[in-house]
Amino acid sequence: MKSISVAVLFALCTLATAEWKTCFRTRGERQYLQQLKNLEMPCGEPTEQLVLLTVPEGYDKVVPAVTRASRCSGFLCTEKKRCVAIATTTKDVKVELKSGEDTKCDSIQVEEHTQCGCQCIIGKEQCKEHEEFDEEKCECGCPESAKTKCTTRGDAWRWHASTCSCVSMVDGSSAK
Repeated sequence: MKSISVAVLFALCTLATAEWKTCFRTRGERQYLQQLKNLEMPCGEPTEQLVLLTVPEGYDKVVPAVTRASRCSGFLCTEKKRCVAIATTTKDVKVELKSGEDTKCDSIQVEEHTQCGCQCIIGKEQCKEHEEFDEEKCECGCPESAKTKCTTRGDAWRWHASTCSCVSMVDGSSAK
């Protein structure tokens, strides 16, 4: 049986925290899970990792198949954010490109992460037409100014959060 790295276990556990009591029944298993959660795995400086090289079109194989490159990793952003590269450079990696019996010496560009940061998993493109994206909360929602304007219209108007609109209780019309 292959051993699973602590980082992979930590990721799986944090993704499934809602069911941890179901999966980890014994006290020892729950203590182990808590130890994994307490590990410091921040989104910080890029670390050197093995990266699979892409085989260019027209070739069957690239040698070596992997190289070392600096990459962002970590789990301690928030539930709605992930650790991503916010600055990158590229480096050339010398390789042999193989196509059948032919071999060609060349280089492939590989992206290297130079700075990491936490970024929302979703973006403004997931928002509905009438919603705004809140970068701090990483969620879509109604413009606060529209809700405030509606509540100052009087008792004949009601705010509908599902459509981000102010609707008249008298005739059902929407206010802008």
